[in-house]
Amino acid sequence: MLNENKRDGEFNYHLSELKNGLRVVTCPAPGRDSVALAVWVKVGGRFESKKITGVSHFIEHILFKGTKNRTTRQIKEEIEGVGGMLNAFTSEECTCYMARVLNKDWESALDVLADMINDAILTSNDIEKERTVILEEIKMYFDLPMHFVHEMLMDLLWPNQSLGNYIAGTLDSVNGLGPSTIRDFKRQYYNPRNILVTVFGDVHPNTVLEQIEEHFGRKPGGRASTFRPARSRLRNVRTCFEDKKTEQTHFVMGVHCGSRNNPDRYKTALLNVILGGNMSSRLFEQVREQRGLAYSIRSHISAYEDTGAFTISAGVDDRKTFQTICVIMRELDKLATKRVPEAELRRAKDYFSGQLILGLEDILEHMLWVGERYLFTHQVPDRKKIEQEIEAVSAEDIRGIARKLFRDQHFAVSLIGPTKEKVLSKIKKEIS
Repeated sequence: MLNENKRDGEFNYHLSELKNGLRVVTCPAPGRDSVALAVWVKVGGRFESKKITGVSHFIEHILFKGTKNRTTRQIKEEIEGVGGMLNAFTSEECTCYMARVLNKDWESALDVLADMINDAILTSNDIEKERTVILEEIKMYFDLPMHFVHEMLMDLLWPNQSLGNYIAGTLDSVNGLGPSTIRDFKRQYYNPRNILVTVFGDVHPNTVLEQIEEHFGRKPGGRASTFRPARSRLRNVRTCFEDKKTEQTHFVMGVHCGSRNNPDRYKTALLNVILGGNMSSRLFEQVREQRGLAYSIRSHISAYEDTGAFTISAGVDDRKTFQTICVIMRELDKLATKRVPEAELRRAKDYFSGQLILGLEDILEHMLWVGERYLFTHQVPDRKKIEQEIEAVSAEDIRGIARKLFRDQHFAVSLIGPTKEKVLSKIKKEIS
């Protein structure tokens, strides 16, 4: 059994591994009134074939419907009924079940989460009822263009690959998920070698480990999950347009970028801050403040184990779509050809470091930040090292990474709205 400590400033992370391969990260935080805890499972949308797209998300839903020991109402009331929070999410690479409760209730909350993971009953009746809920969720996303346009872009960036599929699935794939498929998928992936438990708060690591050993220690290890590596290269500009009567045209444009642990990740992170990461960014200033073209415009990084995406999204008046994209392309060209002024780079570094520190103040955000990284890297993040790497980024580094992302690659663009065909042709020419 692995049992070691990693110190990072004021935080002392206790890293453990049970004999069956299940991993544990505990971070004692004396004086806190609450405990944040989560069970992470290394499975998500990119582990699914096209036929069963959405099964990971379906399982996330169905685990709340009851266990051998609790009804769905009892699962919720045992945490929410004492003032706690219970939630879950499914992403491309993991599924997370989390809770935040008062100190006195953390063992009970862990018992609830473990019960959901280990003893969910997955009845055919519950599966059929939840299927209708998920189908309505998918329809809801279809009706939210500012959300669905991002799903469209993923399919453009990774066509015919699991990473490009919709996490919630499609109406056809979800309708095709039978009880046996769902149960078999859970049995295959929900094993200790794919599970990480994180507990942050005023807790003792030995007590945490004893509790987790009791809940998970007798489970057989199983096989570690794997997925097919992404093919991340666009040979030409790719666009996808859905003609829809909306008040705005929503669009996302994106390129491939590095993975979660690629050497350029902090250069890319600072580039994101400068370009569209906050209200002081260039895109916010040029698109919203100077020209009034959009209420919301932002850039974002989605990083995965072996690839990533750098995206820019906005919602604009249909008549201003092409103008907005032209402004964006000019800003990208400036970043790729001219050095960022030192004062602007300094502000970006301070913003990044400040956001990092503020996130660590929130025990739930801290746990999620560490948990996601440890799940994939087997290492806890080192804040001081991150800050040192951020400080080492130069203006020339920013120009170099901008050139690599925006001048040496083809763009993908997805749009939803009443945009005319001739406008689409102009957009495609502008981004080529």
